[in-house]
Amino acid sequence: MAARAAVNTDDREFLWQKTARERRKEGGKEYLVYDAVVVYLRRVAGKSYVVLKPTVRIESPTGEEVPEDAERNLKMSILGWQHNNKFNEALESWRTRLFTNENFEFPPNCGSPFKFHVKRAPVLAKIMSADRNRQIQVQSKFQPLITHAGVELREPDLVFSNRTGTATVSDPHPVRGIVQNRPFDYALTARNLAPPIQLAVICPARESRKLSEYLQRLNQSISPGKFEADYLLPFGGFQNAFATALQVPTPGENLWMTCPEIDPALDEQRGALQLSQHITTCLNALKAAALPNVTIIFIPTRWARWRTFETEEERFDLHNFVKAFCVPQGIATQFLEEDTLENELQCRIRWWLSLALYVKSMRTPWVLSSLDSDTAFVGLGISLDRKAEKGNQVILGCSHLYNAQGQGLQFRLSKIENPVFRHRNAFMSYDDARRVGETIRQLFWESRFRLPGRVVIHKLTPFLNDERKGLQAGLSGVKEVDLLEIHVDSALRYLSSVPQQNGTLKVDGYPVKRGTLLKLDRDSALLWVHGVSRAINPRLNYYQGKRRIPAPLVIRRHSGRSDLTMVGDEILGLSKMNWNSFDLYTKLPATVESSKQIARIGALLERFGSGSYDYRLFM
Repeated sequence: MAARAAVNTDDREFLWQKTARERRKEGGKEYLVYDAVVVYLRRVAGKSYVVLKPTVRIESPTGEEVPEDAERNLKMSILGWQHNNKFNEALESWRTRLFTNENFEFPPNCGSPFKFHVKRAPVLAKIMSADRNRQIQVQSKFQPLITHAGVELREPDLVFSNRTGTATVSDPHPVRGIVQNRPFDYALTARNLAPPIQLAVICPARESRKLSEYLQRLNQSISPGKFEADYLLPFGGFQNAFATALQVPTPGENLWMTCPEIDPALDEQRGALQLSQHITTCLNALKAAALPNVTIIFIPTRWARWRTFETEEERFDLHNFVKAFCVPQGIATQFLEEDTLENELQCRIRWWLSLALYVKSMRTPWVLSSLDSDTAFVGLGISLDRKAEKGNQVILGCSHLYNAQGQGLQFRLSKIENPVFRHRNAFMSYDDARRVGETIRQLFWESRFRLPGRVVIHKLTPFLNDERKGLQAGLSGVKEVDLLEIHVDSALRYLSSVPQQNGTLKVDGYPVKRGTLLKLDRDSALLWVHGVSRAINPRLNYYQGKRRIPAPLVIRRHSGRSDLTMVGDEILGLSKMNWNSFDLYTKLPATVESSKQIARIGALLERFGSGSYDYRLFM
């Protein structure tokens, strides 16, 4: 393919032009930029497809190795703004160049019996619009190319309290829902059943005044900048937003702990261990002196090199270590770095930080409105310690249970006794899976005093046969069990086209709509959790992040009979339930997002014993 098109290749999947298209500077150095493409093979509904993903190659004019940071920054500056129509132009350029002839022979021109045919024409999918009044006829020449069909799912609503705490109201926009209404649990505040939120602070002496002044500004208003005004609303201060007071200590008070300095002569490992010891000592002192709702841990820039270290025997992360120390004690913490105080997007930061403080105080800002009340949602994550000797690697299965409104209940860690390895991923044996299933049953029974009628389990990797059978055995008594593999396939970048009145297709200026569900076969579908939405304003398109075009979630059902449209609705709803963010959504459902985080920290938590904890302690 590369030889026929007269382009360079790495002999695997990467092709690039022989001539640079431009020169760009990054970090004071000049680099060459080449148009490139990554070629993938994907099998969908029994058919094989060639997938092209345009990209760029960065080289140094002198032949030196390009630093990772420089390559990443250059690619972001070029590809980040390659939106739908620009992406299509790059794709068409490569499609035309690579497939002038649709017949291939390998090795080429040697009479090889290995010959294959690649159709130049693209694959199309038709999407049923939510607007039933729009009737569009597509020209007959496009009909044979339509191989899949899908639907547009409705943006899920979030539920808030009204301003008197006597009823609930709905809004798909989390920030607007808080501003115009009240948090979901406002009735507790209105009846004086929930006290003000009390903070504690751990901070080095040198930054105490700077941090104190910054935290006091959480009670002041600020408007969003021009870049974010299409989504963010003005921040009116913590109390105006959440209808409860935020009590911030000042330096010298018993809830403001001065963290000792780290010896600057210490290396990464010894400095990180000393810093972790100082923080845990301060946390113990705060717990003995008072009971704050949330403790802010401030990390100045000069301590950044002691955040992590890695040796042949150990990989250390300060954040995960402190969380693992705090979770068994029920201590909620919020890390705050010095560069956050100086970030120009302060309206966003104050919204996000205020939400984190509210949620970590075990308060509930919003819930979902549309899920079945008899269904429990579970996310499974696995943490693998590759630093341990083979056979002694610590693997923890992590389950996170949600109720029908998307509220997190409890999770429990389960050590995987007999892990199975496939392609560097760890899976459960039958017995391990059965124990996890029994844990899920127990968690739901402890919280609801009955079994759910349906359990939906999300996982980023496939369910092996023993995993499937073990989970089903452990969940005996549950009528329906859906085992869903969910992951993002970055190779799949579908282009949104708009049918014209004359039946032709025009490439849209915006990406595929959020909520587009494309059914591939009986047990698999693509779902655009990330995409264009009109939930903010019904007359305007909003694309979160404004970067390139989105890849869909691939959903594969390994067990269960639930309709894929209902499965898509549920995943779309759970993408709005990350209480650690005021974004309209996250790119993965909260079940998977939370299980990933808990699994990482859980590898450390295992040494403190097993137990059930609220996932907000891990945020």
